[in-house]
Amino acid sequence: MTMVTTPAGVSLNYDTFGDPGRPPLLLIQGLGAHMLGWHADLCRQLADAGFNVLRFDNRDVGLSQKFPQGGYTLADMANDTAGLLTALDIPAAHIVGQSMGGMVAQQLALDHPTRVLTLALIYTAPSTDFIAGRDLVDERTHRPRARDRDEAIALYLDNEAVCASPGYPQDIAWLRELGGQMYDRDYDPDGIVRQVEALDNSPDRTPHLHRITVPTTILHGDGDRLIDPGGSTAMHELIADSKLTVHRAMGHELPRPLWPQIITQIRDNTARGSA
Repeated sequence: MTMVTTPAGVSLNYDTFGDPGRPPLLLIQGLGAHMLGWHADLCRQLADAGFNVLRFDNRDVGLSQKFPQGGYTLADMANDTAGLLTALDIPAAHIVGQSMGGMVAQQLALDHPTRVLTLALIYTAPSTDFIAGRDLVDERTHRPRARDRDEAIALYLDNEAVCASPGYPQDIAWLRELGGQMYDRDYDPDGIVRQVEALDNSPDRTPHLHRITVPTTILHGDGDRLIDPGGSTAMHELIADSKLTVHRAMGHELPRPLWPQIITQIRDNTARGSA
C-alpha cells in the first residue's frame, strides 16, 4: 500500500494487483468503505483477466486524507480520482465503481471524460432518489461509536447484514476479518457522515448522463435493499452505449459465486472500449 498526493494536494492511499504494463482498471469504493472492501481475491482474478488493477481509499476513509471541515461533493471525489491517475502517470483507465463509488465514476466520466476508457457501474444510481434504504443508511451513521475492536466488528457485521443477497450466503468470516482490518487501519465514523453529506450536496446527474459515450456495463441485483435497481434501469436508458444486467437474487454486495460472471462482464465491456 502506497500514499500518493494528487496535483490538488489530496493524499490518497492505494495499492495494485497485476502487471503494470497491462491496461489499468481502477476500482472506486462505496460509502464509508475502505479499499480492502474490494476483496483481494477478486482483485487478483481481475488481474489474471488481463488488467493492472488499482484500488484506493476515498477521501475521509481508511488511510487517505481526512476532511474534518466537510463541505465537499462527489465532484470533488471525482477530482481526487482523476488526480490519482495523474499522480500515477496514467492517462486514462477503465473505471469500475460500486454504490457511491459508481456515482463518483459517473461524475468522473462527466467532468474528466478523457480519463475514462470504459465504465462498469455496480448497484448504483444517477441520484440519491433511488436510495431505497435511506433509513438504513441514516441509522448506520447515527449509531454510537464502538468502544473497542470487537464492538466495531459487531457493528460492521450488523451494518452489512442489510447488504446480504437473498440467493447467496453472506461471507460472514470475511466480513468479520474485514471489519477488524478496517478498525486497525483507521476507525473514523465521522468520515462516513461527511461522505453522506457529499451525497446529499451533489446534484442529480440524470440531465447529463447522455453525455457519457464510453462503453458502459451496468450491473445490479434484484435483491438490493439499499439502492433500487430502477436506478440502473434509468442509467441504461440515458447512457447510449450501455448494457444492463440485473443479477437474480444478488443484494448490495458481490457474492463470490457471481464473480466469474461479473469479471467476464467487466472484461467484455473493456474489450468494446478497445475495439
